[in-house]
Amino acid sequence: MRALIALTAALAAARAGAADVRLAVVALDAPPELTYMAKSAAEAFARAARKAGGYQVMEPSQVEAALGRDATASLARCGDDAACLAKRGKKLGADRVVGGWLRRRGEAYRVALVQVDAASGERLGGVEREIPVAGRRLQRDVAAAAAALLEGERDATGVLRVVTPVPGATVTIDGAVAGKTPVAKVVKPGRHKVKVSGAGLQDAAPVWVEVPPNAIVEHRPRVYPIPARDLPNRSARDGSGTQVDVSR
Repeated sequence: MRALIALTAALAAARAGAADVRLAVVALDAPPELTYMAKSAAEAFARAARKAGGYQVMEPSQVEAALGRDATASLARCGDDAACLAKRGKKLGADRVVGGWLRRRGEAYRVALVQVDAASGERLGGVEREIPVAGRRLQRDVAAAAAALLEGERDATGVLRVVTPVPGATVTIDGAVAGKTPVAKVVKPGRHKVKVSGAGLQDAAPVWVEVPPNAIVEHRPRVYPIPARDLPNRSARDGSGTQVDVSR
């Protein structure tokens, strides 16, 4: 019985200790046109952290109330700079600070989040995600990343492998050429836009491929040879009216 009582007390103490972790969530650094999205993403993270339990969460609006608008804007501009977040967030009295940045690239958002020890400026964890621009997808995916960040995930990566029935097709990942099939590329966890094209092939429509942390994902897009009748006319006529082959 005494052992059970002692164990119960120890668990209670552990829970109380965890609840003492004060976490300040800062609005993400972003260009003016994404300011609202950046703040709402940070708020989604704060809600997920509170739901996870074990944290006294200071939301972005509370951070602004404590520091004032100018100091809060200066803190947000730290982005994912751990030392900067710790220094400028010192007045918050938090144990840890979460900040980051948000950018848009084509049809996707790029978001980075970092968890920082407020006293030492040590980077305790960091994640980066590519998220399609769609409705509330940004807030949902940022909230989903909260658990990994709070547990100390540190810039995990995955491998995206693209294979086609006929090798040699050009692969573009997130707008940058990755090489020719078969190709494997180390990427950040999250969704990545993959486009496959090649001479003599009907271009496959771009697709989003999800790559979990520390995983290898193989993508096999549907690409088809262009029928010979649909290929561009490879012959022409010279000035005298004689047909000549220009394919050589």
